[in-house]
Amino acid sequence: MPAEELNETLIFELQGGMEAEALCERLRLRWHCDSYDCGDVVLVAAELRPRADDLGILMRAVRLWAADSAVALMRFHLDGRSYVLESGVGLLEPAVDATLTT
Repeated sequence: MPAEELNETLIFELQGGMEAEALCERLRLRWHCDSYDCGDVVLVAAELRPRADDLGILMRAVRLWAADSAVALMRFHLDGRSYVLESGVGLLEPAVDATLTT
């Protein structure tokens, strides 16, 4: 899908205000963003820049922040649809061998 057909704003859902503020701090270096406390969740809205590759750059930045912050999964909204971003946290932890625990 060409960038000009995408909505200009991505919305990320976080569980707490401290996480939301930390994400905003990370993103503000490149994107206009703000957080909104909605009771159950805190939303972080980030506006895309007019670059064809900006969506990919923003998503990589958010994924790196999530991994650094130990946030395994994060719901986000784009163009009226919901998606889940996986940071990879927990994927590389060793599995416990059942034979070793008995």
